[in-house]
Amino acid sequence: MKIERLLSILVVLLNNEIVSADELAKKFEVSKRTIYRDIESLALANLPVVTFHGRNGGVGLMPSYKMDRYLFSDEEKQKIIEALKIQTSMVHEDSQMLIDKLESLRGINNMSEHFSFYSPTIHRKEIEQNLQDKLILLKQAIALNRKLHIEYVSQSGEITHRVISPYKIVLNGGSWYLEAYCEKRNDRRLFKLTRIRNYTLLDEEFAAANVEETDLAPSYEIAELVFQRDQLGKLYDFFLENEITIHENYIKVVFSFDNNRNLLPFLFMFSSSVEIIKPESLKRKYYNELNKIYNKLNSDTQLSYIP
Repeated sequence: MKIERLLSILVVLLNNEIVSADELAKKFEVSKRTIYRDIESLALANLPVVTFHGRNGGVGLMPSYKMDRYLFSDEEKQKIIEALKIQTSMVHEDSQMLIDKLESLRGINNMSEHFSFYSPTIHRKEIEQNLQDKLILLKQAIALNRKLHIEYVSQSGEITHRVISPYKIVLNGGSWYLEAYCEKRNDRRLFKLTRIRNYTLLDEEFAAANVEETDLAPSYEIAELVFQRDQLGKLYDFFLENEITIHENYIKVVFSFDNNRNLLPFLFMFSSSVEIIKPESLKRKYYNELNKIYNKLNSDTQLSYIP
C-alpha cells in the first residue's frame, strides 16, 4: 500500500545522501512515474525533499533534517500513527505491528485515547465485512500484477463479465472503488466494489508500468444549487465555506464537480430541499429521474386498486 511505501522511501532517504528515481523504482518494484508521485506526496506532507539535477542527480532530504534522522517529534509520530490507524481500519492491514512499535517509543503514551476511527465508508457494518474478502484478493492481484475475471453489475442493473488489470484501490465519497484497465471497454475504468459480485484471480499477468502511464481525465463543471435555509448543518458535511453563500431565506452553493461522477444519489439526500440552477444537463438528469419515480408511484397506486 502507498502509506507503507512512503514510509519506506523516507527511511531510504534518511539513510542516503542522494537516491535516484531508478534505484527507488527498482527497490519498490513500481514505475518511475509512481516514485515521482510518492516524492510529491512527501513534499506535500511538508517533508524537506530536495531534487538534485545532473549526471549523479536524484532525490534526498535537506542536511539539517538528516542530522536528526532517528528522532521524530511527538507530533510527527502522532501523524504517522494516525495515518496507519486509518489504513488499518479500512483494509485490516498488518500495520498494527508498526503502530505498536511507534507507540512504544519514548514520549508516546496513551495516544490511542485521542484518536479513533469507526468506519471510513457509508456502508453498513455487514457490507463492510463482506468487502474485506474482496479487498484482500484485490490487493493480492495488484501486488502480483495478475488479471481478474469479474462479474459486474452496472448502475442501470446490466450484468457483464470482464477481464481487468487492477492497479489501484480507491476510497471515494464513502465507497470503495477499483481502478483497472478493462479489456471489454479497452480503457481504464472505476469499478465499485459492492457491484463486483463474483471475481476470480487469473494466472495471466499484466505489465503494471504500462497500466500506470495514463490517468483518468476528470471532466469538471460548475454546479449551482439552492437549498432551503434549514439544510445549513448538513451542507457543511459536503462543501467548503467559500462555496456556501447564506441568504435570509435560502442558501446558494457553487462548486466544481467531476462530470464522471453520478451526483444524483447525493442530490436525492436533500429531497425537496434542493433546486438545481445549473448545469442544465444535471438539471435534466435530476428531473428525468424524479419523473421516473413519480410515474412508478402512480403505476403502483393504480395497480393496488385493481380487484
